[in-house]
Amino acid sequence: MPSENPLDRQAFDYLARAAGLNTDDQHMDELFPYVQNAVAANEALKKIDTTGFEPDSAFDPSHFYQD
Repeated sequence: MPSENPLDRQAFDYLARAAGLNTDDQHMDELFPYVQNAVAANEALKKIDTTGFEPDSAFDPSHFYQD
């Protein structure tokens, strides 16, 4: 696990409690590295250069309003 990962165990426990999870459950020890990996993968997405690409338009209002 990279040391630059912004999600430490204290933050994970805080977020889990805020979501209504029991942080004393032993499964939290299994869930923590999974969530850390998900956060790290998300951080990697921010490094992709998307210069020159327009975002996809899933909703095009002009399709519904015709003159």
